[in-house]
Amino acid sequence: MKFYNSNKSWCSWPVGPSFVDAPVNVTVSEGSHAFLPCRVANLGDRSVTWMRSRRLHIITAGLLTYSPDDRHRVLHPKGTDEWSLLIRHARPGDAGWYECQVNSDPKITTPVLLVVKDANLEDPFYLPEHEGTDNCITVSPPPASVTQARIEGAQERYIQEGSILAVTCTVEHEGRAAVEAVVWYRGAARLDYDSPRGGIALQTEKTPSRTVSRLRLSAVTPTDSGRYTCRGDAGRAASVVVHVQSDQPRAAVHQGGHSGSQTLTPPRLLLFILAVILLCLSLR
Repeated sequence: MKFYNSNKSWCSWPVGPSFVDAPVNVTVSEGSHAFLPCRVANLGDRSVTWMRSRRLHIITAGLLTYSPDDRHRVLHPKGTDEWSLLIRHARPGDAGWYECQVNSDPKITTPVLLVVKDANLEDPFYLPEHEGTDNCITVSPPPASVTQARIEGAQERYIQEGSILAVTCTVEHEGRAAVEAVVWYRGAARLDYDSPRGGIALQTEKTPSRTVSRLRLSAVTPTDSGRYTCRGDAGRAASVVVHVQSDQPRAAVHQGGHSGSQTLTPPRLLLFILAVILLCLSLR
């Protein structure tokens, strides 16, 4: 930036690096290439670094790649302000927050969220299990060659904030080829050990006739509410809607269709005592 003074001479004021059109998120399908854009104006002699937010490790610095994963590469066409991060053949484990940083003083950072959609599940909210019109619904059984996932318990559950969400999914494949894996989703986002949320545990048991997958989320919050879907690598899916409540600390928690014992709150205890007293007086 230049300023013109009264002596008709030009003086310059240095302008530091800044991000141009910083993106919020990038969504790709599993197996496709992900391009995480980062444009930096007035970079000067500073350098651009890409980092994985959750793991806090450097992926690239300048034109050098430090990640052991050879799918990562920085794209910087000569003479441009582009410093895009390329992730070839994106996987579900690649999903999460990334940071494009400039080592200026002070340091500047812009976050980018990468969402990797499963190639076999385009819309987990729509599960075509029924056919029919108006109020007449006909249940369409799956073909003999297609596996069917099933979630144990109620299809809608209420759970208290801070507790553990446990969901069990069973895929029957007796007489069919066993599934390679059972995948889980919350909405359209795939869940695994490396999901941005953290605190996720998956356990799978296989027998000749079925595969059982157990999903556990620790210390749930209201943001964990939503539709949870499981399915084999081929076949039909099953879903459950979960509501995480934070305003009913003494409410019974419903997990898998079973309700826990309910604690007597002080108002209920008082009503119970009055009822007992009235009953005793009526019997005298």
